[in-house]
Amino acid sequence: MKKIILIILVIFCSSSLYASEMNKLLEQNYKIIKTELVKFENDAHKIFTLKNGKNIFICSVIISDIGLEYSECLKP
Repeated sequence: MKKIILIILVIFCSSSLYASEMNKLLEQNYKIIKTELVKFENDAHKIFTLKNGKNIFICSVIISDIGLEYSECLKP
């Protein structure tokens, strides 16, 4: 039981750290216009397309068995 609670806490703590770059864009009035989920054997990638006027960012979040691993936002 303690292991499950610890895993849940780690997932919630890590998710806010990894999504901070995307949260900053959302605070700047960027809107999510498209989401995609690409599944692999051991993990998955959630891809978000954000738009504000003519500006576009693509954000990718890597999700594994233990939670969020990494996120990155790029301007194409």
